[in-house]
Amino acid sequence: MSFKHLPLLGTAEIIGTLNLSPKQTAAAANLAHRVAQSAWRRRPPHKSGQTYADFAATVTDCAWLTMFEVGALLTLGRHRDARLLTEASRLAHQPTHAGQSR
Repeated sequence: MSFKHLPLLGTAEIIGTLNLSPKQTAAAANLAHRVAQSAWRRRPPHKSGQTYADFAATVTDCAWLTMFEVGALLTLGRHRDARLLTEASRLAHQPTHAGQSR
């Protein structure tokens, strides 16, 4: 388990709010890093020379916390809440396209 890229204050708040055990905390942190590693492996060809450490450093604090919280919710068996959080995050971070009408 690595907390290297997880923002400590936000992570601690999630741990406290969800009352996570050390084992659940480790599982959530591992899930966040597996998701980031998966994204790194799927990066575009023009970024193929980028190391995982460089890539992970560019992931926003908000994204790290969202991945951690989704992992924590899954660990707690709260699959519906994890899915809703994932969908809300996707909607909030969708790139907008010029000229697109809503």
